[in-house]
Amino acid sequence: MKTMNVRLAAAVALIALPFAAHATGSCTTEPKTKWMQDKEVSSQLEKQGYQVKRVKTEGSCYEVYALDKKGNHHEMVVNPVDGKPVSEEVNE
Repeated sequence: MKTMNVRLAAAVALIALPFAAHATGSCTTEPKTKWMQDKEVSSQLEKQGYQVKRVKTEGSCYEVYALDKKGNHHEMVVNPVDGKPVSEEVNE
């Protein structure tokens, strides 16, 4: 029984891990003076083939809503200092 609970807890942790930054709103501890502008984040993602619809500040992260080349909707939590996605949810 104890082994099953440990396995269940581990599975839940693995599923929840990508969304931890979103849930806590913690992507960076850097001050906003070191953050990329939202336009820079949009431009960086557009160079990767996304059509960015919206960028908003959410805690110490940027939350980006975009479409890929196939028209799939992406909701990304992005580190505002380097512009790299921390987590991503895709809705086809």
